Amino acid sequence: MEFKDNNGKASGKKIYVQLKHGNSYLRQRQRDGREIFDVKNPRHLEYWISQPVDVYLVIRQTDERTNDATIRWMNVTQYLKTRPAKSSRQIVFEGEPLTMQAVWKLRDRFFPPPGKKG
Repeated sequence: MEFKDNNGKASGKKIYVQLKHGNSYLRQRQRDGREIFDVKNPRHLEYWISQPVDVYLVIRQTDERTNDATIRWMNVTQYLKTRPAKSSRQIVFEGEPLTMQAVWKLRDRFFPPPGKKG
């Protein structure tokens, strides 16, 4: 996903997104109740870390009772680079809702609004 600059032109500033859809991608860990994304192929971990820009893990789930969908995302590159258990294939998913406000907040890191310093 490439962001446009403050003049609406392609900027070259981008992130990569890894999209997942379905309720089976996250599970609740027994010992602490945290949501876990299990990486099936360990090569994906190294692949995400080695990208030239940050990779965001985006997961869409559906509430089976109401059929309402939620979409959340997190910067998986930064998570993988800073976590202590480097060889683990478990990602503690602490995704925030993927909303337009969240996208604008991220975009503002690349192009601070006029009058604000980055």
